This record gives sequence, C-alpha cells and structure tokens, in this order.
Amino acid sequence: MLMQIRSIPSSILKYLQIDKCPILERIILLCIPLYAFSIILSIAIAQIFAWVIILVFIINQIGKRKWIKTNLDVPLLVFILIRFLSIIFSVDLYASARALHTELPYYFIFFAITQQQANISEKYLRLVIWTLITSAVIGSAYGIFIVLSGIQERAVSLTSGYYTLGSFLSLILISTVILGKSSMFKTKRLLWFGIVIMMSICIILTKNRIHWGVMTLGLLLVGLIRERKLLFLVLAIGVGIVFYSPSVLKRFNQTIHFQENLSGRNILWKGASLIWSDHPLLGYGPNTFVKIFPIPNELEDKGAAGWHNDYLQIFIESGLLGLLGMAWLISAYYYSMIKFLRISRNNQKELILALICGITTILLSSLTGSAFLDILIRMLFCLIIGISVNLIQKQEKESGISTNNKALSD
Repeated sequence: MLMQIRSIPSSILKYLQIDKCPILERIILLCIPLYAFSIILSIAIAQIFAWVIILVFIINQIGKRKWIKTNLDVPLLVFILIRFLSIIFSVDLYASARALHTELPYYFIFFAITQQQANISEKYLRLVIWTLITSAVIGSAYGIFIVLSGIQERAVSLTSGYYTLGSFLSLILISTVILGKSSMFKTKRLLWFGIVIMMSICIILTKNRIHWGVMTLGLLLVGLIRERKLLFLVLAIGVGIVFYSPSVLKRFNQTIHFQENLSGRNILWKGASLIWSDHPLLGYGPNTFVKIFPIPNELEDKGAAGWHNDYLQIFIESGLLGLLGMAWLISAYYYSMIKFLRISRNNQKELILALICGITTILLSSLTGSAFLDILIRMLFCLIIGISVNLIQKQEKESGISTNNKALSD
C-alpha cells in the first residue's frame, strides 16, 4: 500500500494540500474522502476504508506520541467506556460481544480525523463534503429508479434499507440547502437546485414519516428566510407525488393520524417500562432485545429486533449511565459548535451551521428508529463531528482564542 500511495500523482496530493504530509498521515487523508463516498453506496467498502483509517491512525500515534486534545475527546471516550462495560455485564455476552467489532471501533474515526488538524485544510474539508453530496445524489438516483421501475415499494440504497437511506439523505439535504448561497454553490445554482430536488424526491419515496418531517422543517426554516423559490418548488413536487402515488398518499394519511399508526412503538415503550428498573445503571447490554423484551406477543411485527428509538435503546442497553454519556457527548458538540458561530467568517459560518443542522437530523431520526445506532449512520456521525471539530479548531488558531485544545506531547 505504501508503494501505491507514493505513486499517486503529485498534482492530486498538492490539490488536497497533503503533499508534504508523512506517508502514514497521507494514507489516512486519502482514505477519508473514499470512506465518505462509500458510506451509503457499499458498506463493505466503507468498512474497509474505516479499518484502514483506524489501524493506520493507531500505528501513526504510537510512533508520533503526540495528541491534539479536543472538547469532545472525554465525552466520547466516556461513552465508549460505558458501552464497553455494558457488554461486559450483559445478560447475553455472546449477543452483546458483536458490538466489539460492529460498533465500538468506528467511534475512533473521530479521533483519526481530529489528529490530522495540521494537515486538513478548509479546502480539504469541502472536498469531503462534496464526496458526501455526490454519493447522496447517486444513492438518490438509485432509490428513485428502483421505485419507479417497480422493483421496490420504498426507496432503498445499494447497501441499506429505507430508514438508513432516509437518515443519510436528510443530513446531506439539509446541509446542502444551507450551503446554497455559499462559495460551494455560488456559481452552481442550477446544480444545487437539481441536487436538492433529487434528494427531496428520494426522501419522499422512502416513505419515512420522520424524514418527511425533518425535510419539511429544514426546508421551511431555510426556505422562508432565503430560499423561497426552492421551498415552493419542492412543496409542489411533494404534493404532486402524494396525490399521484396511492402508496405515498396512504403513508401521508398515516402521518396525519400518527397516534393511530405508531407501528407498535407504544408496545415497545410499554415493554421498556416493565424491565428498565432491573438493570438501571448499565442496562442489559447491546443486541439483547430479543432476549429481554417482556411482551413479544403484543407486537404486530414479530420480527422486531430493536427498540425503534436510539435513546430508549441506549437506555435499556447501557442504562442511565449510557444515556447520560450520550447526552454529554451531544451537549459538548453543540456547545463547541455554537460557541464559534459568532467568530466565523460568512463562508465558515454557513459551513458550521450546515454541520450542526446535519447532526441534528441524525438526532431527530433517532427518535423513531435506528439512526445513530445504525452502523452506516454511526460512521457518518463520527465523520461529521470529526470534520466539525477540525473546522472550529482552525478558527481558534486563526482568531487567537485560548481554549482547552492543545497539542500534548510526552
């Protein structure tokens, strides 16, 4: 691999502004855009790039013996530790142990990105965002095609189901809408319109009610302020699809009468209320739903394998400590990001706001399904918060602000 990296044309390395980086750091920086691009297109390829990034990062840190501290390090490490302890004390160690390779390693993508602060330019970050947008467009095109061709009733991606696709597209859509008048799309407005419309149509065709709500809320907030033409166009397309497609209309009616169409979520909450107090601190362990759910006969979906709410799932799996750890991580992220909105330049401010709103879509999606705890969305989550922290750390240096983010060395 080292020989292959060395053979990459210098023009590409100079464009990414990583031509002077050490070879191991160059591998990480080259893999990050490829990792971002493949998240929604191929889980196998995304995992390969993720493991390359993580392993090379560990090797590099051993030799480097230097750590760039960020405000999210401790909250994330505490959350990882709590999830690990919930595996150790699980009621089904065999089932929970799967999280050791399907969940815990991917959180370290965040650290692999933040430790590249000196090498990652704002231009590089924008390239990573462009790769995410490109993969979202490809995923949207595929999702729309399989619905229109009758292969599937709901839009799915090449590698995941409709809920994961909806969570991914919601993040990219809202972030893209906010960036509409930034330098990324200033001379590409027609392209921007096309991207937003394609993703919006695909989200509608996933028939996920939570993502309809997230998309509508985001478009209303941004559209009413500065993108009215886009707002009216997407609403017109959405209304047309609703009345053209009987299945979408049926789903829309279920959204209006939400309390009558909870898809068994009331039963899930009822079941959780019956058992949470038996393991209140560290929970029952990851992947234990099938073993511990007390009233499976009351569920309409006999194949249910989760709690359909990430916060409830973290609470049951990792107890109150897990839920508090998650709350600390989320609050630390928002505190760090909002703090730097006031000192940002216009383009940076739009980029920070786009990243904040993108993370918010994941947290909202987690209310009705597996978003944050889905392997692909977790990989996306760690990528976005890593990009976010890198961006604000650079602003700290440029603005001369003194914070806790310091380079620590032995």
